[in-house]
Amino acid sequence: MRKLTGFKISRSGPVDRYVFEWQNKNEAGAIETYTYQGVEPPRPQLLEKAKRAAKLAAKMVSLAVTESEVEDSGVFKSISFEYPTDNDKYKMRIKASVSIQFGYTFDFTTPNWNVWYSNSRGEFNNNVRGTVHELLQECWKYIDGERAQTKLNFNTAEDKEQEDV
Repeated sequence: MRKLTGFKISRSGPVDRYVFEWQNKNEAGAIETYTYQGVEPPRPQLLEKAKRAAKLAAKMVSLAVTESEVEDSGVFKSISFEYPTDNDKYKMRIKASVSIQFGYTFDFTTPNWNVWYSNSRGEFNNNVRGTVHELLQECWKYIDGERAQTKLNFNTAEDKEQEDV
């Protein structure tokens, strides 16, 4: 069974890079670690789910910013996961940033947050788990090759030829 251990959007350079790290238990029971770095644009849903994770992170650290401020200026940077042997929970940490007064950017990291798989830990845990689950699904889709459809640029002369046939 594969488990995502990290996802990062690197915004330095001319194009964004999407970095995924995960573990997989092989048939012999050994843990194998994988990393994938891509520059191909993701589906818009991945970026939407990452933005939701940034808003969630702002709530987790009790930032004194409004939800609309986070919506406008919040930037997701990364998320990391740990899977303790206690199978009832996992731990996650989100790195994000938000614009604050006078044009500054505040970078922050949530504490290593416990997320329980069960519904017995309250509404906030359920919201965290739901948001993270949706982000994980989009990460796996990217890793498995489901990405944004890029515009195909055909030569206009070729297009004219096609019309004539």
